[in-house]
Amino acid sequence: MRFPIAFGRLMRVFIFVSLLILNVQAQGFEFLPGARYDASIPTLKSIAGHDFGERITMHHEMERYIHALEQSARNRVRVHKYAETWEGKPLYYLIIGSPANINRLDAIRNGIQKLADPRQTTEVEANELIRTLPSIVWLICGVHGNEISSVDAGLLTAYHLLAAQNDDLVNGAFANSLVIIDPMQNPDGRDRFINYFRQNTGRWHDADLQSAEHNEVWPSGRVNHYLFDMNRDWFAQTQLETRGRTRAFLEWFPQVFADLHEMGTESTYYFAPPALPYNPNITSAQHEWLRSFGRNNGKWFDRFGFDYFTRENYDSFYPGYGEGWPMFHGSIGMTYEQASVRGMIAQRRDETRLHYRDSVRHHFIAALSTVEHTANNREQLLKYFYEYRRTAIEEGRREAVKEYIIAPGADPNRAARLASWLMASGIEVKRATAPFNNARTRDYYEETLQSREFPAGTFVVTLAQPAKRLARTLMDKRTEQDKEFIDEQREKNRKRQPEEFYDVTAWSLPFLFDAQCYTAETASSGQFAQLKEPPKPEGKVEGGPAALAYLIPWGTQSAASALADLFRQDIRVHSTDKQFKQNGVNYPAGTLIVKVKDNPSDLFDRMKRLSSEHGVNIRATESAWVEEGPNFGSANVNFLVKPKIALAYNTPTSPNSAGWVRYLIEQRFGYPVTTIRAEQLRSADLSRYNVLILPDSFAGYGSVFNDGNKLREWMAQGGTLISFANATTWLTDERINLLPTKRERRDKGEVKSDKPSEAPAQAKPASRAGDAAQQGAPPSPDAKDQQTDKALEPKEEWPSQTPGAILRASVDREHWLGFGYGATVPVLVDSNRIFTPLRLDQGVNIVRYLPEDKFYLSGLMWDDARKQIPNKSYLMYVRIGRGHLVSFAEDPGYRAFLEGLHVMLMNAVLLGPGH
Repeated sequence: MRFPIAFGRLMRVFIFVSLLILNVQAQGFEFLPGARYDASIPTLKSIAGHDFGERITMHHEMERYIHALEQSARNRVRVHKYAETWEGKPLYYLIIGSPANINRLDAIRNGIQKLADPRQTTEVEANELIRTLPSIVWLICGVHGNEISSVDAGLLTAYHLLAAQNDDLVNGAFANSLVIIDPMQNPDGRDRFINYFRQNTGRWHDADLQSAEHNEVWPSGRVNHYLFDMNRDWFAQTQLETRGRTRAFLEWFPQVFADLHEMGTESTYYFAPPALPYNPNITSAQHEWLRSFGRNNGKWFDRFGFDYFTRENYDSFYPGYGEGWPMFHGSIGMTYEQASVRGMIAQRRDETRLHYRDSVRHHFIAALSTVEHTANNREQLLKYFYEYRRTAIEEGRREAVKEYIIAPGADPNRAARLASWLMASGIEVKRATAPFNNARTRDYYEETLQSREFPAGTFVVTLAQPAKRLARTLMDKRTEQDKEFIDEQREKNRKRQPEEFYDVTAWSLPFLFDAQCYTAETASSGQFAQLKEPPKPEGKVEGGPAALAYLIPWGTQSAASALADLFRQDIRVHSTDKQFKQNGVNYPAGTLIVKVKDNPSDLFDRMKRLSSEHGVNIRATESAWVEEGPNFGSANVNFLVKPKIALAYNTPTSPNSAGWVRYLIEQRFGYPVTTIRAEQLRSADLSRYNVLILPDSFAGYGSVFNDGNKLREWMAQGGTLISFANATTWLTDERINLLPTKRERRDKGEVKSDKPSEAPAQAKPASRAGDAAQQGAPPSPDAKDQQTDKALEPKEEWPSQTPGAILRASVDREHWLGFGYGATVPVLVDSNRIFTPLRLDQGVNIVRYLPEDKFYLSGLMWDDARKQIPNKSYLMYVRIGRGHLVSFAEDPGYRAFLEGLHVMLMNAVLLGPGH
């Protein structure tokens, strides 16, 4: 039956209005009261089956939804895949803007690139770009997978921008800006959290924070597949996800960058400006913008009666944060923190209930405020950004240090890797194509100003570049903290109150890499090539095919990864414990000897591939005769048994520690690891493995190994046990007695001052913010006050915590654990663990901190620790039967960025079974 035309039109109007009303009311909860939405833009419920804030959205649901948004509004949104996770989940960002801007995305990106490099843009061109370009704001969500609300808030923000009607904010955003949203940075961790949450949810959601649904099991959803905290990975870029994000950032150079997080349930909402300490390379203009965005956020939160705080807890000091690294490229980087529900509903101590939808709403409102302020200040932000990059170049020309020089040193491929790290962070690097001289250089260790010659292949980082402030942040020896902050922490330390160091206080890349680096006070002249692509490891095979053997000098990361590759191929390999000389060439202890006999017939081809893929140098030899040192048949030449590695996993291990070392062995050095749940190690057949790694632990391994006899028996049969940090502490327990040393209590032998350890005043650049206060000793209490304070101190206590300082330590190079090292190595201390050195009849102190006048390199230390740590042990070795105990006081795998310690770790893993 056919309806009259007028009635049909009326029905269509009725249906449209009904859909519109349903779309407005679909949430059953108004995130922005009064908002009206276009029914042609799909809601989350229409795609995923649940409203915003009604359920916690999983990755596959997010993926379907953003593609549906793009399909429904392609003229206003583009979805870009920028990377994949280790588990193969795609990572996306959305670009949202007006049809005109979406239609000219390539031109906008090119324009921003020109604005980001004032050397290639005249003032007239810059002004025209500022007049015509949109400002860019980037919202990133959910880097910690169990911080759940930001993802749904990001999706809601995208929906609002595309569907809201008659909305002045949206109209302003489309007229003046591009909005980029990364809705889910860590889908592997997020889906892990959601699966656990759903598995532990009953008929009703439980508001009790003690309930299982609110308390995840190991390793939690915070971390990614390799159990990294990716909010600390921005300059190291060890993880696939981070590498993809930084590449995307460097394409768009957003002027505003907001990183949405969650914090404790009992809190409220945090936004900028940040707490002390400030990184001294943040400019005054950035501080003013942080206050400006904070004021706008406050205006919005006041409008809705939302509680919030600023200038507390969350600092902008460490450059590995998601808001930190972008700051040094000129972004206004901000962290937003919402009290977490960790589920759907949470009962709080103030007798209020926090719902998931509330947390989504708070992030949504903060996102809208940020979008609004970016759009309303389009021209000012673009002018600021251009000036930031321009003044960075000027500062680089004006300041005392003109460039950093990275010499090839003993491991040229490690120097090249440092250059690659810098380039991945958008820092320009050039390489010398011929030897050159610089008359005014300072070594990172000795600091004596002198003229030096540098070979071809040396890398140079000039500071007269737009990324100058990031280069300084990453390459300077020390980054000072505000005097006000240090004074507050000093007082807390004196009163034995918790200190407020949010992260490590040292990260200088030359120290992390143990690279041969110099600062130069005059620009180098010579022949240089600007690198367009990161340098690749270089190696070659000299001679061959060999009649007798192939020699691979030990001591480089390339040699270690090559050995791992040889093991995977079941190639038989020997190693010498003594240096030797053959045909006038000196070979270091640890050199690998790959004999032709008993190896595959295509060994030469395999050696060529090995050299090419790992950048390792290989020499063919026709004879075992040597001029000096042991011949190849000597007892000092060991057959290297193929490692079979077991890694303690799950409770009680630290997820980060377990993930870091697994990543290093599997991904950096290319060797398989068997992860075993720690509780299974009680009954596991350890004879299947010859290497067992005990990562850092929250509570030791007593619940796993009881008195340690199983480990003792296993080592006696030839096993290599490697322990990190608190696992090492557990081994010193008298009931275990595997490591015959003690973790030291605080030395109470004399009255100590409480000043932090810093470098000598003359070694610090006087222009740095906060330096003046830290160059001289802070005011010390008089003798009477000191006696009073000492009388109040606990009778027994641990030393003060060292918040991530870099110290210098000596290396026993005659022991196989020290093969490949010079006399000293930088190490990171992020604890209050201090171990008494082993006696000569107990074992070997492979690595020991240098004396007090030589050991400090970078970061902050309180004076009691500074006086007690010198000469103590960092790496200890004990021979147990035919096996080995290798114990690190700290975690050598820390964040996988201690590049200078990787060979030492691989010495333990790859060489241990052969000794």
